[in-house]
Order: sequence, then structure tokens, then C-alpha cells
Amino acid sequence: MPISRQVITLTFLKNILLILLLSLPLVASPKVKVFTLHSYSQEYPWTKNQHVGFVEGISKSNQKFELYTEYLDTKRLELTSEYEKNYLNYLQLKYKNSEPDMIYVTDDNALTFIHKYYRELFPNVNAIPIFFSGINNLAMQNILPSEQFVGVYETKEIKPNLELIKQFSPQTRDIYFVGDDSSTYFNIQKEIQLQKESFKNLTFHFISDEKISKVKTMLSKESKNFVLLTTIGNFKDDNNNTLLVQESIEKLKENQNLIILSMEDAYMFHGVVGGFVTSGNKQGEEAANLVLKYLQEKSLHNVKSLLKSPNVYMFNSKELINARVILSEYIARDAIFLGKNQDFIEKNQSLLLNILTIAFVLSIFGAITIFALQRKRCAKQSAKLHLLENIRVELHSKEHFITHLLPLNRVGYWKYNLLTNELFLSQELLNILEITDNTYKEDSKFLSYFVHLEDKQLFEEKMNFAKESQTTLQFNHRIVSCNKYILHVTHHIYTEFSNHKPSLLIGIMKFD
Repeated sequence: MPISRQVITLTFLKNILLILLLSLPLVASPKVKVFTLHSYSQEYPWTKNQHVGFVEGISKSNQKFELYTEYLDTKRLELTSEYEKNYLNYLQLKYKNSEPDMIYVTDDNALTFIHKYYRELFPNVNAIPIFFSGINNLAMQNILPSEQFVGVYETKEIKPNLELIKQFSPQTRDIYFVGDDSSTYFNIQKEIQLQKESFKNLTFHFISDEKISKVKTMLSKESKNFVLLTTIGNFKDDNNNTLLVQESIEKLKENQNLIILSMEDAYMFHGVVGGFVTSGNKQGEEAANLVLKYLQEKSLHNVKSLLKSPNVYMFNSKELINARVILSEYIARDAIFLGKNQDFIEKNQSLLLNILTIAFVLSIFGAITIFALQRKRCAKQSAKLHLLENIRVELHSKEHFITHLLPLNRVGYWKYNLLTNELFLSQELLNILEITDNTYKEDSKFLSYFVHLEDKQLFEEKMNFAKESQTTLQFNHRIVSCNKYILHVTHHIYTEFSNHKPSLLIGIMKFD
């Protein structure tokens, strides 16, 4: 092959390769399909917080995700075998043509359900990775295959909360743990009992029942009793209606002697002081981090579950004051405070920002308006000055023409301002009439003094007629110089008008 053809071929291949490389970013990467199953309802605070944390976490990646979300709602419904089978049938029917890339579940019931049925639910997907958060049953770590299941465990840490109570009230000996008699509660109770030996000077009271009325009767009515909430989302009233979390807390607070602490951020409603709590948002966020690590490494081999729960100190500022408890500086430094008293600027930050924005926009608009008006005013003024300049130039041209050119032909001129009664005689006219400085007077009738006696009437008539005429008037008459010489003159008179009124008489006198 000739060298020139080789060069052309190589150049062509390079260009094709360059186009392909540049077009790669334009090809949208496929979305990662995530099937999500939550144990509780979408409005349950703990579930909502985990879901939000997970979605915000995976959104940090450039990867696009598509979520399919379902809820077992087991705070309202018991997860019986019948319910499991019916729910599985519902999911199989709904997702029979779906093949997700991964599964994300929250809390124990959803994890148990998926562990049992994921093969039946998605039979065409092999070794699908399953991520989880909010799992209380630590024994699942030994049950779940690590090559397929990875996630974040939730532990209610009793020690930091008991140390808080000792700070608040060193003389306290009885601690009440309140729960809703659910499977989650019993998992938490087991973990607390394992740590009981570390607090031999304290007496633990476990109070649990589905009916909140029974729980209330079992709580002490003595002054200043510390209550730790474990899990309370399954509480029911006497009509077997599942209560909202805030409703359950309101009923517990009817006993005004209770100082309620929480081990879960979803229970931070009015009436709860706070505590070292599990964070639903951080649970979901950490699960999302595991997902992103898996996508980066294309494997779960180096992705490990988090056994230590990402818990935080969280307090309600108003309830701290009402309970008359004081936090140590060490705890307060890193704690999250809800309902913190804000100064005027903090409280009205959004309003003030809106006001400043409006003020800024109005000031800009005002400046633009003033600038436009000023520019318009300047334009008008400039136009006036330009007109005056044109008039000045025009008058100057007339003066120059009359003064310097007409004298060559024995021509003089005069101007009579009708508005000011001022008379002006050109120097040439003064010379022809032999008028000296001693003789000259700024008298409106001064010129008529030199008109021949027999022509005075004609002169006056022509002058009066010229005042009313807008055409040039020409007539002949005689004029007498100061030395009594009789001169014959051809007189041209025309009138300038201002606002339709005569303002200036101009006469040009050509002497024979």
C-alpha cells in the first residue's frame, strides 16, 4: 500500500476512534433498579427517615437509580403465615416481569420476609445483592450469607442513656423500659438484659403490652420517674386501633411524673427529652454507602455489614428545661438539639432573606428607572443645546456675511429688536451716514432722523407694513448724512417671527 494511502487510513481511523470516545459520555448509563421493601408504613417516622437517608445517600453518586417501593405495614398488621403468602402473591403478580439489580429492606420483618421469599419473588435473577438497615436481631449476622446480604444493624445503646440518667439524677435507682410487645421490642429487651450486670445498682423494669392503657397502669406514679422508650409503634388503644407515635407519647405524658427518654430519633415528639438515639436517617445513609461501594467494586467481597449502630445524642431543648435537667458540656458539644431557642434573625431568616431580596430588586429597578429618566432628561437638554448652537451658528454666519462681505458694495444694515426696542447699526452704515460715537444714540427712532423729510411718511408706512409681513419688502428713498449729503438708497426689510409674532426687523441698505 502506498505511504500516502496508509497515512489517510490511519488518520481516518484516529478520527473514528476520537468520535467514539467523545460520544461515550453522551450515552446514558443504565439505571440501577432497586426493589425496596419496608417493614412499616410510609408515614411511620422511623421508616420515612431511613428511606430519605437512603435516597439522599445514593443520590451522591453520578449513577441513576430507579426505586420500586413496597410496605409490609406490620405495625398495623401481624406478619402471619397467611399474610406472608398473600403479600408474596401480590408482589409476584406486580413484579413478574421485573428484574431488579438489587434489593433494599428496612427493619426485621422485611428482612425476614425477603430472606425467605426472594428466590420466589425474583426467580430469574441470580445472586441478587440484598442491602438492609434498622435490623435489631443481631443473630441475623450468623444466618444471612455474607456474599449476598449486607447492611446496617440497629442497636439501642443502653449504657449512654443510663449514664445520662445518672447525670440527671444520681439518686435514681429504678429505670422503666417501655415497649409495644412486638418482636422488635423483645429483640431490644434481650440486648438490654445482656448489659444489666454492668449496672447492678439500678433496677430494670420492663413494661410491655400492645394496649397502651395497660402500660400506663404499670408505670409508677411516684415523682420523677425515668422512662426509656424502646419501640412503641405497635401500641393500640382499647378499640384495637393502632396509635400514631405522637398519640402514644401524649397518653404516656398524662402521667406528669414521667421523664421520658428515647433510644430512637423517630420518637422525638413533644414530651420526650431525648437521649442517645438510633438515627433512621443515618441508618439509611450508611446502607446507601454500602450500595455505592458495591457498585464501585462490582462485588460484595469487600463490603461488610455495620455492626455498630450510627447513633447520636439528640435532645428537645424545651423538654430539657421542663424536666430541669442539665447536660454535661462533653455531651452537649456534639448533640443535636431540636426546637432550640432562636434569636429574631434565626427565626425569621427566610422572611428577612425575602425582604432583602425584594429590597435589592426594587433598588435595582429604581436605579434603572432614575437612570432612564436622567438619560431622557439629558437627551432633551442636549437637543435644546444643539438647537441653540445651530441658531448661534446660523446667526453668526449671517453676521459674518453681512459684516464682512456686504461692505464691498457700499451696503450697510441695521437690526431693530421689537421685543426690547433696541436698535443696532452696522459699522459700514455708521460710516456712510458719517455718524460718530458722539452722535450715535440707542434710540429706536434714531434711523428715521436721517430719512429725507419728503420720504419720512413713506419710510414709516413701509416700516409698519414690514412688521406684519413675512416677505421681504423693497423700496427706494432718500437719506441725509450728518454732513447734509443726500444719498439715494435701495432698502430691503424683512421680519423674523417668534411664536407667530414679529420679533426682529432687519434692514439692508444699498447706496447708489
